[in-house]
Amino acid sequence: MSLLDIFSDSSTVVLIINAVLYSKFLISKDLAYRYFSIYLLCMAVNQLTGTILFELEIDNLFLANTYLLAQFLMLSLFYYAIFKGKKQRKYILAVLTIILIILGVQYAWTPDLFLQYNTIGVIVTSTVLISYSIIYFFNYISDKELKLYLVNSGILIYLLGTILLFSIANTGLKLSKHIDIALWILNAIIYLVFQIIILIQWISDRRKKKHAQY
Repeated sequence: MSLLDIFSDSSTVVLIINAVLYSKFLISKDLAYRYFSIYLLCMAVNQLTGTILFELEIDNLFLANTYLLAQFLMLSLFYYAIFKGKKQRKYILAVLTIILIILGVQYAWTPDLFLQYNTIGVIVTSTVLISYSIIYFFNYISDKELKLYLVNSGILIYLLGTILLFSIANTGLKLSKHIDIALWILNAIIYLVFQIIILIQWISDRRKKKHAQY
């Protein structure tokens, strides 16, 4: 088993664990937790579907686009729910609507793009979500009671790493096979770190809840 397989499989396992643990929030009144739990569930289903198709030797590249759309939609709704400012929330809804319309037109205009990596889509959606994450950090500086700050840290690390590696891989330069594999391994490591941070957030919240009961 290669390093890529080890880190990819490990991140998938932790993702599934997180999806199961956070599933109790699927009907929560707290919309931030609910949207994030739906996000994890969507990612787990997408990942498992991709793994099954890969084992069956069926092209699964289209799942990169379903992942892109689901991630942007659910994380945008997550930040909409977790932000307290009305102006910030209105801005998020407006940006979400505009970008989804643009992506919809893009896929309708170029249907074959759904079977390829959407470089523009990845960069645009990741950049928007990174901006939300950074804004949330500034909010946290003035309000230490903000929740899910570890998850926000994980999102920032994951998206920054993804957009950087994706940009390097799509510079048009001919990368050696070893460098290409190294980039994929690094991406798998970053995603594993992201999932571990999400798990730590769940453990932290559970401990706080137990202390509050005493």
